[in-house]
Amino acid sequence: MNPGQLKDRLTFYEILFDNGEEQLVERCKLWGQVKFKKNKFTDQQPEKSYQIIIRANKAVKPLMKALCQGKWYDIMAVDEGEPGYFILDCTLGYVHSLNDRCTVSRLQEVELASGETIHQPVVVMEQIPCELVKIDSGDTLQTDTTHNIRLFYKIHMETHRNIKIGDKIEVAHRGETFLFTAKECFKYHTFQEVIAEMEGEA
Repeated sequence: MNPGQLKDRLTFYEILFDNGEEQLVERCKLWGQVKFKKNKFTDQQPEKSYQIIIRANKAVKPLMKALCQGKWYDIMAVDEGEPGYFILDCTLGYVHSLNDRCTVSRLQEVELASGETIHQPVVVMEQIPCELVKIDSGDTLQTDTTHNIRLFYKIHMETHRNIKIGDKIEVAHRGETFLFTAKECFKYHTFQEVIAEMEGEA
């Protein structure tokens, strides 16, 4: 292997859990070569497979994540290649196009100058890559005088973003801004899905 072929700059992260919340901890930066391997199908869904070649480094282990040119890769296996090199078998880390951006606010205790403690929204995450997806309308409440439709959306984002039920999520989508309340969160291996109720245009 010619070291000059390792032209892709990669950042490697280890996934740690702190009180049930997922955290990404940077472990190292290395030069490597990212190569598309093949498409395979799981549950009839295409899953892209990649190989990353790096110089042998004990800090790189299976189940870590690698970031290269804005793309995330999940490291499934670490094998020895040519002497002094590792071959990493990887899948594409996030299968969705995270072209939207969101800001997440959460109610937290804030102490006023008077010493009084109140709960008010505090921004906990900004400019988070996400994808807004409309789903069928949820509950419909109709009476003689009102007709209320609760609109629910899916917000896809990276798994290391720790969203809590009740968080306010402001999403910038195709030039418009929408405000949601998080109702349910579920983390898949490759992405996180947040079910959110629309509150109206922000």
